[in-house]
Amino acid sequence: MIDERAQVVYEVIRARRSVRTYSEEAPPESLLDRLVDAGQWAPTPSNAQSWRFVTVRDSANLSVLKGLSPGLPKQATAAIIVCSDRRDLRGLAEMTGHVLQGEEAAMAAQNMHLMAHVMGYGSCSVDSFSAAGVTAMLELPKHVEPILIVALGIPSQQPPVPTRKALDSITHHEVYREAE
Repeated sequence: MIDERAQVVYEVIRARRSVRTYSEEAPPESLLDRLVDAGQWAPTPSNAQSWRFVTVRDSANLSVLKGLSPGLPKQATAAIIVCSDRRDLRGLAEMTGHVLQGEEAAMAAQNMHLMAHVMGYGSCSVDSFSAAGVTAMLELPKHVEPILIVALGIPSQQPPVPTRKALDSITHHEVYREAE
């Protein structure tokens, strides 16, 4: 039996969409602060907390960012660049043999997407950008690397519900068995 709180979370997860068309109104700075706070509560490998977040709302800066990122929606009125401070991951990389920057950034971004959705804003993740260009634009130190951009705005339309594969075609119990 699923309780009421779990049902609410489940419905938020199912209702969130990657929004790429926005109205001209920019979200307030307080929203970006709330989204960054939600992002920092995401799971993080060995509690490394390597994320660093840079918010961009200024239209001139957004224009430059859009020029560096072909995937960033042209109508986005704000962005949060999720970066990783490699200094926080040194011990983790030695322990695991690899660095989990992408996973950590993606989990933070998912929290931000869910929070943006429940607050009435649209968002989408963008990983197609010039890392060197974004690094220069944001004046990132050499130990901080941009990993992901979260585009934001007030949705001008809601994307349709995408189809999903049937659970029984993607779920295996105890061992992996392909259908014959």
